Amino acid sequence: MDDQMSLMKYAIDYLSKYSSSKNNLERILKKKISRLKIEKKEKFILYNSINQIMLNLEKNKYIDDNNYAISKIRLFAMQGKSKGFIKSYLIQKGIEKNILNNSLDQFEEEDPEWEKKSARIFVKKKRLENSNENSIYALSKFFLQDSLRFILIKNNISLIKIDNVYGPYDLNFNRLIPSLMLKLLFNNKDIKVKLTQQKKLIYVKDLQSVIFKTIKNKKSFNIIHIKGKNFNILKLWKSINKILHNKHKRITQNNDCYNFIETFEWYKDNLWMIKKNIQLSKD
Repeated sequence: MDDQMSLMKYAIDYLSKYSSSKNNLERILKKKISRLKIEKKEKFILYNSINQIMLNLEKNKYIDDNNYAISKIRLFAMQGKSKGFIKSYLIQKGIEKNILNNSLDQFEEEDPEWEKKSARIFVKKKRLENSNENSIYALSKFFLQDSLRFILIKNNISLIKIDNVYGPYDLNFNRLIPSLMLKLLFNNKDIKVKLTQQKKLIYVKDLQSVIFKTIKNKKSFNIIHIKGKNFNILKLWKSINKILHNKHKRITQNNDCYNFIETFEWYKDNLWMIKKNIQLSKD
């Protein structure tokens, strides 16, 4: 009986410090029991007492999944979280779907514009307001990442964030580096490339080891960001041109332009494929 009273006191102390769902508190109490240095028989009695403890807590309004859900929705909305993130979080905390949906409906009745407001908060927090990434596509990526934070706990999903990738075999000439290579190959003024910009670029071969490691790893992987090197495109353009005009001078792998020259050589060796691709896009 003393142990049951102690467990009840522990639950109340926990709730005085942290908000919790019913399911989450049950997990906390089970962990607490598993750490106690008592006989198995006594542990078994304590495990069986959890249901009664939860009923007492609910009866005395210490715990209420409806209030917990609506308070978390309000909190996360103020933090700029997406609906997907909120749903994933509450499901992980053991909130039943009917309570979750009813709480969301209630919150949307109180504030029909909450998702738009939350998105604005999110944009400010991520400093996207004056960024080149201020687009629906960029926002969708951020919201996906936000939602996956809790899906990752139950599933072996790896999210790899990659900056702009370049390298051989890219025939999408709407992209920066392929269009740059095209301009270098044909020296055509009609090929428009915005040179006055900064871009974070990463060579495709530098991704291989990380991707293979991620595939082989059976455990949940953290969300990782493979950052590219920052390039001034105008300076890059001038440097590549200088190297190409000075054919007798070899460059080392330490040179920032090495991978770009390697990429250019591939485009040069596959002119037939490039011309065919351009012709098909015109047709």
